[in-house]
Amino acid sequence: MGFVRKLKTMFEITGEKASTVFWYILAHIAMEGALLLPPIATAGIIGVLTTGGTINEIFGWAGFYVASYILYTSIRTAVYRKYERMAKQYHILLQRKLMEHIVKNDGIFDEISKGKIIASCTDDVRWVVDVTDCIAMATSKLTKLAVIFVIFAVHDIWVAIVAVLVDTIYMILMNKNVRNYSKHFDGSRKYEDKAADVLNQVLKNPRQIKAMNILPAMLRKYDNAARKWLEQYTSRRRDREKVYVHDEWMAYLGKIILYIMMAVFVINGQMTVETLVLLISYFEQVVTSTNELWRDCLRPLAEYSVQAERIKKILSYTQKSEVEFGDLDNDYIKGLVEFKNVSLNRRGEKSLKHVSFKARPNEITAIIGPKGAGKTSVVQLLARIIKVNSGKILIDGESIYDYSRRVYNSNVAGVSPDSFVMEASIRDNLALIDKNRKRQEAACARVGLSRRISQLPQGYNTIVKEGEEVLFEGDKQLLAIARALLTRAEILVFDEVSSVGAKAIPNLSAILEDLKQDHTIILVTNETELVKGADRVVEMAGGKVVWTLRKR
Repeated sequence: MGFVRKLKTMFEITGEKASTVFWYILAHIAMEGALLLPPIATAGIIGVLTTGGTINEIFGWAGFYVASYILYTSIRTAVYRKYERMAKQYHILLQRKLMEHIVKNDGIFDEISKGKIIASCTDDVRWVVDVTDCIAMATSKLTKLAVIFVIFAVHDIWVAIVAVLVDTIYMILMNKNVRNYSKHFDGSRKYEDKAADVLNQVLKNPRQIKAMNILPAMLRKYDNAARKWLEQYTSRRRDREKVYVHDEWMAYLGKIILYIMMAVFVINGQMTVETLVLLISYFEQVVTSTNELWRDCLRPLAEYSVQAERIKKILSYTQKSEVEFGDLDNDYIKGLVEFKNVSLNRRGEKSLKHVSFKARPNEITAIIGPKGAGKTSVVQLLARIIKVNSGKILIDGESIYDYSRRVYNSNVAGVSPDSFVMEASIRDNLALIDKNRKRQEAACARVGLSRRISQLPQGYNTIVKEGEEVLFEGDKQLLAIARALLTRAEILVFDEVSSVGAKAIPNLSAILEDLKQDHTIILVTNETELVKGADRVVEMAGGKVVWTLRKR
């Protein structure tokens, strides 16, 4: 039934030890084993009644019956508590692991839809623990069935053969439907993801969708995904119906045949009433355990395994352009940035061709040029999102690929046009980089954000929410600049940070002039006002440096 493969997937995504799962499975087997004891007590009492035993013997069997259920309850409590601990651990562990992996491999959205990733991070992680739980339950129930069939064989081989034959046919029918169910469940999740992608786009851009009147087109995309989801869902429900309605007849027919067969044995003196009661009790457990094997183990396992595989797919994604760090741990960075004959091939085309320029400490270096000039590639190279094909990028004479992660990330910081603001207080947004309140307030004062914050109802404790204009776009960019300052980076890279229009920062030129006193400023822009304030201008076109001008 593929238990080993499913457990292997679970081990890969959670890092769980096989020994822990082994003991958990043994506990489940012990729990099911405890359920085999009460029928022995019941048969014992019947034996006393039919053979003329004493009242003390009945009390003895009754005590055995109570002790059996106490044992079962104790083991079950321990299993439930272990399950609860595992569930908490797996949920938190996997969400953290997924977040870290997605940030490290941000190109994943080119391969896997955002809807699927969100569903996996929020919904699928909840059910991974149940892969282990279902396998433990299934193993324990299969072990229990094997023990019962051995007991049947000890008492009567023909009874055992009939019981095994009935249950085997029942299991074959169920297993066939489980495979179909799993296939259709996987399909339904696929189209749920597509519907979620459409919903995510609508929620992210409701105003634009309304203004451009493109809701009908979005709804058509949603309806197409919903129609295909309904097809898969309907097929899945039919597979489930086959087990609960069509396949159970086999179990009930087999039960009738077996009970008639044993009744004949009792009438003919080949079996005692005591044994009849014992075997009937055990076959009732066979039917119950087989039903539970489908309802509580195999069918849910088909779903949970699909969800575990979805998580595995995300965690298995490795960004092809991931750039490794070196081991140079020199943290005494002055901030001289040099591009030396840098060329870059992307998607089979050259986006940079032999680019050379310098950005010096205590200067503003503006990189200008039309769309497609190669400015974004320069920023991505400095952010280490991509790596050069030839040439060198140096900081203080050392290759940027030789620096350790700690040194590089603490000395090069970027500010993008789409400033990330977490839905939290301004204080908490700053604390993402530095929790020291004095340094937070000093950074905000330096970029001119303190006055705006002082006007807010809760000051630094004001909650910033998406869609609410607590902070204007310009303020959010200033907050991003303040966070960049809190990194204490020597080199600040500003990518298309605007000084005019809707995202205005009226005094951005003055802020940059101040920041250059203790930073290297690299500014990608076409804003005339900002270019005027630059110390050095590098113009690019077609992936090349057209000219460089030192103004001061």
